[in-house]
Amino acid sequence: MRRIVLCMVVGVATVFAAMAQEGLNVAEFFSDAYTGNPKVTLVSMSYDKVEKNGMRKYRSISVEDSPELADKIGRAVSKDGASAVSKEVSYREGQLYFGFYSMGGKRSARRYLLYLNRRPKGKEKTTLIFIEGNLSDAEVKRMINK
Repeated sequence: MRRIVLCMVVGVATVFAAMAQEGLNVAEFFSDAYTGNPKVTLVSMSYDKVEKNGMRKYRSISVEDSPELADKIGRAVSKDGASAVSKEVSYREGQLYFGFYSMGGKRSARRYLLYLNRRPKGKEKTTLIFIEGNLSDAEVKRMINK
């Protein structure tokens, strides 16, 4: 009986740890809720595809011609960006145009958000990328600039 209770406690703790791992306002945009939307492109790469680059997770969402959703993503990025360990941001026409956010973490659990809002350049397209892995800020920037 003790063994069963212990297994249940460990299982529940594991689930809560996995949920806390995300813990970001932007997490909702990487859910299946947007998979059927023709204005949305979601990319989620599995561990075996990204591990060679030092990543554990790679997720992105691109939104075209949906200003409401793009604005919702922008607000979530701004909220998460407020608690970033470090950040580089650029504003154009009073709007967040680009954001690179280091969300902290240790070793293989370092988390990064990259945000690009092309609206100030006349394009109704917004992209958000979430990366988790054993990467420094410089390594993530180098990878994205390739």
